[in-house]
Parts: sequence; C-alpha cells; structure tokens
Amino acid sequence: MRRLINILLLAGLISMPAFGQGIPDDLVKAINDGNARKMSRFFHQSLELSILEEDHVTSKNQATRIMENFFKSHPPTEFTISFEGSKEKSRYAIGSLKTTDETFRVNMFFLNQQDESFIYYLSIEKESSYERFP
Repeated sequence: MRRLINILLLAGLISMPAFGQGIPDDLVKAINDGNARKMSRFFHQSLELSILEEDHVTSKNQATRIMENFFKSHPPTEFTISFEGSKEKSRYAIGSLKTTDETFRVNMFFLNQQDESFIYYLSIEKESSYERFP
C-alpha cells in the first residue's frame, strides 16, 4: 500500500497538502462560529480592516474587538470559501458569510511568514454592495 501511494504521489495523481496551502480549516470554522478570538490567531500583528465601508489600520488586539462587535451585530450561520489564489509570498481568498440578517462577501489577503500565513487585509461588505457579473 505504501508503495502504491508513493507511485501515485510521483505520478501527480494525488498530492500531499503542503503547509500553508489552502485556507486553514480552523480559520473557516472560527468565522463560521463567529469566534473572533480564534480567528485572531490568523491575524498579522498589524492589519487593515474594511468592515461595512468603515476602514481601520489596527493592531491584532483591536482587530479582534472589531470582529467581536461585527459578529455580535451579525451572528454567522454559514461561511464558505468560494475562491483562493496566490502570488509570490501572498495568498488571498474570497468567501461568503451568511448571517441571521444578510449575506456578506469576505475578502482576505494573507502574508506568508516563517511557514505560516497571517491575514494582513480583511474586508467584509454587503453582498449587494458589489456588482455581480453573469
């Protein structure tokens, strides 16, 4: 069995997830649960937030408080990642956050440092505030 796995890996038919690939499940779960404290584990020490058209350049601690307030006002019911990409030392993801009152688009930009990814820019906007293309 081990030999078969090695052959499949070499053939490129399956791949082992590399560290830093994909959005961490713990981050998706934290957003889905509305848990700003767990979410803050993925914040850079200083980051930019754009929450409902209100912009902040802030520390990790202040960003956590801002997200706590957002989740109190808009309790999440479901969060899904719809797109992920990368370029050089950064990655990005676009997701959809459904809450008890409306749906939001979430954009996250990550900076890779020392084999870890940290959010350095996060925006949350009403889904109706951006134009959808067919």
